[in-house]
Amino acid sequence: MNEQMDSTREDLAFLRALVSEGGQARGAVGSALLAGGLCYGLQCLAQWVLLIDGAATPLLDLAAGVLPTIIFLVVITVIIRRDRHSSGHGVGTRAINAAFGGAGVAALVTSAIFGYLAVRQQSITIWLFHPMMVCVVQGTVWYIAYAIRRQAWTGIVSVGWFASALVLTALLDTHWFVLFLSAALLGLMALPGWVMMRAAPARA
Repeated sequence: MNEQMDSTREDLAFLRALVSEGGQARGAVGSALLAGGLCYGLQCLAQWVLLIDGAATPLLDLAAGVLPTIIFLVVITVIIRRDRHSSGHGVGTRAINAAFGGAGVAALVTSAIFGYLAVRQQSITIWLFHPMMVCVVQGTVWYIAYAIRRQAWTGIVSVGWFASALVLTALLDTHWFVLFLSAALLGLMALPGWVMMRAAPARA
């Protein structure tokens, strides 16, 4: 009986930590999401403009393809260095960071897989499967956030990512694909990241 009560108390303490510590993770995760959404959302928008105007050149293509990643890596490095000595990272903070960190690792691994296959098969269509995979992974992570926090807006973001994956599937091989992906990154990654940053407690 005592063991059951101890187990129940441990479960309640774990759930309480998940709910109460969210603010500690929101700042760093929100910063990363905002940076990623802006960098890659604006990248897709720039690529769509170049595609529509027919003004693309090898130099512009290279800049649009590489520069956002360089900026994003610099920002992520700053965030990691800023928060590595932060105190109070309990189980709730680690759970949230693990979920979003796992999504980042998944995006990196799938980019290598689809990139390799696209080059090997000489097919841009294979590469376009990667953004759809990212949408599914992001939808899953935001569903986890909703399951933990029970906040309606996180559930809406999750549904938005899943819906975006389906819409991108329908837009595959059209010039609207890149534009819609830009909107998804800005609206479902950058904007929620900004919201999380605003909701995070001020640093001491």
